[in-house]
Amino acid sequence: MMKLPIGERQTVAEGTERVVFGLSGKKFPFIAGQHLQVAVSKLLYPDPRGRSRVFSIASSPGETDKIAITFRFDSQKGSGFKRTLLELPLGSLVEIEGPFGYFTLPDDLNQSVVFIAGGIGITPFLSMIRFAEETRRPGAITLLYANRAEASAAFLAELRERDARNTNFSLKNKFGPLGADFVRQSVANPDQVLWYVAGPGAMVSLARQILFDLHIPPAHLFTEEFEGY
Repeated sequence: MMKLPIGERQTVAEGTERVVFGLSGKKFPFIAGQHLQVAVSKLLYPDPRGRSRVFSIASSPGETDKIAITFRFDSQKGSGFKRTLLELPLGSLVEIEGPFGYFTLPDDLNQSVVFIAGGIGITPFLSMIRFAEETRRPGAITLLYANRAEASAAFLAELRERDARNTNFSLKNKFGPLGADFVRQSVANPDQVLWYVAGPGAMVSLARQILFDLHIPPAHLFTEEFEGY
């Protein structure tokens, strides 16, 4: 466990917040796609689930001066923990534990992958996409990004810029529910890639069914569900 200061906060899309913790010379090695646990010393608002939560890391392992997380926040219904994290003064220390998890890119750098992100499920993929470009990973990455509306699509401008400049990265947007036609039409060779899915449980279940209907082997599918926290 280490204690890190809250260095920055930013609204990155409608209902989506980014919080950055400064490493201040400390080392926190992790693999793109992993997650960590954040704990506050004291809640400013009651929360039945306590003073800690688990978040995927949104920053790249190459960003050695900071760690960033991103999460949905509803000002009317947001948890006491999230509200506390957003209202603590900048510089306040939080407890960080980790990293954890195996939702990471394959060891074969030439292996093409397809990411299906629903809403805040973009977080682990953002870390992978950033790191893949930084390290010039040769395998192609295709991102199928589904959101309710463009205004709620976090980091969309950055992803569009990466799509325009990086020939190994392709972005496909869907504003509205994820559909089988969108998935089928976005990937020419579905049986030759590895599939990663992250988002709310219902969306992940839908994506699993779509990929099952495409005869994707279970060994080629990796999922991570993001529920309310």
